[in-house]
Amino acid sequence: MTDDRLRKEEDTVNNSHIRYEALHPLVEEILEKLSERIGVNTLFFALNDSYSNFVVKAINQERQLIEEGSTHVFQHVLCKLVVDEMDGKVSINELLNDPLTVNHPVTKALGNGSFLGVAIKNAENEKIGTLCAFDDQPFDFKEQDIALVERYADIISKSINVETYVIKDALTDVYNERYMNRLISSVTIHPAFLMVLNLDRFHAINATHGYRAGNEVLREIANRLKYVPLPNHVVGRMDGNEFVVLAALEQEQEFEQYAEDYARIVTEAIEQPIVGVAAEPIQVTASSGVSLLTGDMASRQTQIYAAEALMQQVKHEGKQRTSFVNPNRNAEQHPFASVLESELSHALERGQFELYYQWIVDAKQERYVAVEALLRWNHPVLGFVSPTDFIPIAEKMEIFPDIGRFTICQAILDQRRLEETFGRKISVAVNLSASQFESDQLFSELLRLTEESYFPGERLILEIREEVLQTRRRFAIKRLEQLRQAGYRLTVDHFGSHYASLNSLLRLPVQAVKLDPIFTRRLVQNQLERSMIRSVHSLTSTLNIALVIQEVETASQLQQIQVLDEQLYMQGYEVHHPQPIEQLLIEDIVRGRAEV
Repeated sequence: MTDDRLRKEEDTVNNSHIRYEALHPLVEEILEKLSERIGVNTLFFALNDSYSNFVVKAINQERQLIEEGSTHVFQHVLCKLVVDEMDGKVSINELLNDPLTVNHPVTKALGNGSFLGVAIKNAENEKIGTLCAFDDQPFDFKEQDIALVERYADIISKSINVETYVIKDALTDVYNERYMNRLISSVTIHPAFLMVLNLDRFHAINATHGYRAGNEVLREIANRLKYVPLPNHVVGRMDGNEFVVLAALEQEQEFEQYAEDYARIVTEAIEQPIVGVAAEPIQVTASSGVSLLTGDMASRQTQIYAAEALMQQVKHEGKQRTSFVNPNRNAEQHPFASVLESELSHALERGQFELYYQWIVDAKQERYVAVEALLRWNHPVLGFVSPTDFIPIAEKMEIFPDIGRFTICQAILDQRRLEETFGRKISVAVNLSASQFESDQLFSELLRLTEESYFPGERLILEIREEVLQTRRRFAIKRLEQLRQAGYRLTVDHFGSHYASLNSLLRLPVQAVKLDPIFTRRLVQNQLERSMIRSVHSLTSTLNIALVIQEVETASQLQQIQVLDEQLYMQGYEVHHPQPIEQLLIEDIVRGRAEV
């Protein structure tokens, strides 16, 4: 075998492992569930290409038959039989008694055994891996065993499809702009090194060598950035020839210590000549801006803009350089912060908070199925103040727990009024912020609330944003399970903005997910968004979880959702404008639309 072939196989193995690394928690959970139901010695998940078979995750019981992280020649493994089968499924109770395996290298090595494998497919329906049950002894696989492996293989396949649309850039296979923006803006307890870089004179590469060569250059740069030796870093392609590198720091002080070294490592990786794309090596340089992201979320957006602005400044001043932000510069404050703080301290006692309600509708039957409570601050002078303006300040002032308590109690009272008026069961959804979800005091109050006679049971829905479930994953799952056992229904809000909750969706005791609104906004212009929604719906349907498309604000968006012809739910201004409870009751009595 040539050195080039060896390198190609090694690169393929590495890429297979890293490409679907975000799936590992999901796969671990699936293997654990299968081990509880199927009594074979070994269960494993492997990725493959035409050369090699890489064991991503494995569970061995008494004997270690398959080593996690091991690589095998694809032609010599039982997984190849699965890929070769038209339906992507193989079940063999005794290797010695089956013509497919009686002379197989695995059978000769073990003497006998049993094997069940189901193919894993990507978004292009290509068989890229297998989910397998394996033993060195004969085993009688039942129909329910086969069906169970098929179900979990389908979940993994659909998760891969969703990943393809949600977080990956189609050209370079690094994270896309949407996911990187969410990742950079998400709640985190760690500071981070942020580098925004733009490839210099990239239009000249396209003009000289053609757009295909330009695309190959982008792929090569992305691949180099993925493998630069920075600790815990991620890479994203923002737009065209712009990339972002994000690396976690333990402490903010590390920025001054490591920022220049990190930037130098990235720059050196980019500036290595690119060979094999054109007749001559292509030299690439970049203009970059580097900023420190702190744990202070109020300053986060300013810090992001700083890196972008520094990069633009470098490009205008001559390119091929990196500019660093001064981390000691104070971040800008909200222009009305002092006014809002003063007024917020009395807003609750003065009765300035109220709830508006917006119906959630069955997309096919166009019937109301639930209502969401939306908090509003109606100030007599300032008017309606946006929650995005006052909630961070209220949390900083440590008065948001009282506001949250008001929201939940008022929603329960209004829910009873809705049921009494319409004579049927009506569910109401209430949002929990990150601080509310993590508050032990509020958690205890929520549990005590379920013991009251007026508690509406499963008709009270708690919505938690997806990024909240990213941090302290075990804590989040345990808390959700306790809330579910207490009687609450649960919804993951802004689903698809962070891949972590997709990994753990199998374990989350939720009854619904609300899709990130960015997909709704692009529905009309982008066929990819419609395909993504179908993929997410296919996954959630498999898990018996309802899917809500939110922020439906135009007739075109509404039409596209209805054309999807799926059992979807929708919410937004085009469906129903939020109304205070009194107006909601009058409006819907007149329309008669609250009837099911």
